[in-house]
Amino acid sequence: MQSAMLDDRRRVVMPKECPPHSAVTIQQVDDHSWLVRCQVPDRNVRVVAIPVIHRLADDPAWEKTEAEIAKAVVGRLPEPE
Repeated sequence: MQSAMLDDRRRVVMPKECPPHSAVTIQQVDDHSWLVRCQVPDRNVRVVAIPVIHRLADDPAWEKTEAEIAKAVVGRLPEPE
């Protein structure tokens, strides 16, 4: 590390491209080398809003299917201890 890149408290002075208080990752490569990377926020993020359903609508055909699935699975469940 060059002494020109340290301030009087031996803190590393980052280049102007890295704004103050930005998140960085420091990885030690060997005993005398460190890799410092500025973390750039991901700007390619999309937010999807999904409505909350508190109660499903009554569907007799689906309830019949659910009952058939439950009957088929009950036989394969292990006995309670």
